[in-house]
Amino acid sequence: MRINFSDDQDEVRVPEEAIKLLKQGLQAVAKLHKLSAKTEVSVSLVNDEVIHVLNKDYRGIDRPTDVLSFALDEAEEPVEIGGPETHLLGDIIISAETAVRQGKEYGHGLNRELVYLGVHSLLHLLGYDHMNQNDKAVMREEEEKALQMLHLSQADLDKAAGKTDPEHFAATVVDSASGKQTAKTAKSKKQKENSAEIKKSIKPKQDKTDKRKEPKKGAGTMSQNDKKADKTIKKLFKNALKTRENAYVPFSKFKVGAAVLTKSGDIYTGCNVENSSFGLTVCAERVAMFNAAAAGVRPGEITMLLVAADTEDVTSPCGACRQVMAEFEIPVIVMANVRGDMRKVSLEELLPFSFKAADFA
Repeated sequence: MRINFSDDQDEVRVPEEAIKLLKQGLQAVAKLHKLSAKTEVSVSLVNDEVIHVLNKDYRGIDRPTDVLSFALDEAEEPVEIGGPETHLLGDIIISAETAVRQGKEYGHGLNRELVYLGVHSLLHLLGYDHMNQNDKAVMREEEEKALQMLHLSQADLDKAAGKTDPEHFAATVVDSASGKQTAKTAKSKKQKENSAEIKKSIKPKQDKTDKRKEPKKGAGTMSQNDKKADKTIKKLFKNALKTRENAYVPFSKFKVGAAVLTKSGDIYTGCNVENSSFGLTVCAERVAMFNAAAAGVRPGEITMLLVAADTEDVTSPCGACRQVMAEFEIPVIVMANVRGDMRKVSLEELLPFSFKAADFA
């Protein structure tokens, strides 16, 4: 596989050893997935400021992230990739500053963090995702296979530190280089050019920020029905994030987006709208349901609701919204955050012993 690498930032002194390991990690993925020698991928190291702009422009999230994947293919699921033809996968954008912080936070250093982010992002370009536990388990297994080839897998790290806890991230045998932070100034001409050039050459597909969660035991591949449902959830998620940006939140600054799906396949969205008289504030979930009602949708006709916000865990609806969900008899609720972590629950789980219109009879 051909790797077009560039270091387009000045904030972190990235050692040659780290770059070499990063490329080796990408080649490990290519070998495992039997990619053609003519397959190409572009990898760019940028600073937090540049990736912040890209994250906001393409994902509507106003903060820097660790890595972004921009696929030139729009395949919904992992596909067999190979053969003699040239195949341009897409772009991998990594924030060197965030990699330094996360390498320190997880205790394994900059070098290993760069390799992990590269492997993680390349798998996204191949169609893997972690929108649900099943997908996350499959993707995590593929990450470990590649990292094992460099002796940088989770098991290798734990073994080097004498640990048996699979959740523990110990210091890696590959030391990290000290990061050099420059003074925070206005965006330089070079940074603007980097951001503009990257935006010109990429086609957004997916993200991503990883939470380093090991897959649950017993997690396996998805059935065809599960895959179809997952595509539906992704569509709702995309709509909810887009509408979230229209949230009117002058007081809390906490934007929430929601989307509902009807039996006829229509999608209605909503965002939270705050008011100086706080009690008049309306949540995104209710706005989405009320928009559907205004279009003539009635109880029993909404099949799913998804709600997302920038929270550490998935976003849980308030009690008032749960009661409205019960009124509209929505059987499936998906709680998510902007990073794509999700939990699907039933109405009964969310609001047991709910009070509905049928109770008047």
